[in-house]
Amino acid sequence: MPKDNSVTNGIQMTTLPSGLVVISERIPHIRSVALGLSFLTGGRDDPPDSGGIAHMIEHMVFRGTKDKDVIAINIAAESHGAELNAFTDKETTCFYGRLPGDQFGPVTALMAETVTGPAFRSEELVKEKEVISEEIRTSREDPDTIALNLLFRALYGDHGMGRQILGSIDSVNRLSDEDLRKRYLGCYGPACGVAVAVGDVEHERLADSLASLLDTRPACRPPARTPAARTQPGVLVETKNELSQVYLCLAKPALTYSDPRRHALAVLNMALGGGVSSRLFQRLREQEALVYSVGSFAEQYSDSGLLGVYLVTDHRKLARCVAALREEFARLRRDRLTDEEFERARNMTKSSVLLALEGMSTRMMRLARAWQLLGRLVTVDETVEAYNRLTRPDVESLLDELLAADFEYCGAVGPLSEQAVRSTLNA
Repeated sequence: MPKDNSVTNGIQMTTLPSGLVVISERIPHIRSVALGLSFLTGGRDDPPDSGGIAHMIEHMVFRGTKDKDVIAINIAAESHGAELNAFTDKETTCFYGRLPGDQFGPVTALMAETVTGPAFRSEELVKEKEVISEEIRTSREDPDTIALNLLFRALYGDHGMGRQILGSIDSVNRLSDEDLRKRYLGCYGPACGVAVAVGDVEHERLADSLASLLDTRPACRPPARTPAARTQPGVLVETKNELSQVYLCLAKPALTYSDPRRHALAVLNMALGGGVSSRLFQRLREQEALVYSVGSFAEQYSDSGLLGVYLVTDHRKLARCVAALREEFARLRRDRLTDEEFERARNMTKSSVLLALEGMSTRMMRLARAWQLLGRLVTVDETVEAYNRLTRPDVESLLDELLAADFEYCGAVGPLSEQAVRSTLNA
């Protein structure tokens, strides 16, 4: 039986005897359920000699159990109108499904069976290595992905945060079924996870179902993490002379996910390059027509974070783009935000949060991430109130900290050498 049951603004939480945390949020008038089983193991946790193992496990879990092969799992899910999927990011792996509320029982049982009992058959691993190798090759032909991967390697170096989640073709091909089995048993048990359901769900039924279906798993603990430490500022470039465009990602270290200033950072990011009225979009695209694509982004993790800028431009315009970026950063530090600009950015940030939460899967993933990285429930009302309390000085206090100097880290792809990009950035 569950050990406890707490309620926070309609969100209920129970910790099962196995250590699995079960969270639910019932949404009136919704007829579907988003159910996720998320584990605190991601790409950053891959052993250096087993790059891509978390991502491979994510794929292989759906490739069959002792009693069902991959076809049987897919047929069973679709027979109940359910869609099953999964993802691996830097810090977590999540197996999730969307399903009609009246099919909760059989689909929950199917997901529990699939996630807790993967067979890791060697013949399926051979096929999945080919699938993931194709995924890696595809990513190696996408300049946006390459530039972002180079940025993370420039920022984090050989640390797990700097390595690609997919791994390399060589590291993937070295993985054995026994490697997957050992890693899965050690890092993906109930005590390492959280189950979250949002929509047409009854909490007690959810907790009781998962207690009976999952509590037989052996104990585990999340992998010990080496703190993410950034490297010395650096520039990494992949020269592709067949391109005419430069794909440029710049970044500065920023705030962690638990930093109370994260809401101020989100508003600053929106004002800087998060929308079509942002400073970078207006300057580089609307006023000077230097780019088609430009924006900024903020990424926050358990022990690190970054504020980044990306753009795509003709290589002959790169120097003008960099000069325009510098001018906008300096103007923002000097003149600060106007009242109207602050209010617009804050409203757009709140709106993006609220609109995203109309999707039950997004709502489910938000609850799982908050629990795993903050150790507590975060309601929508709490998030909205945090934005409502923000003042313009709260956001501006980050300007001198985050925009006081040029962005220190860079990943770029295009028909330019590393020395050419360095010279442009240092001009």
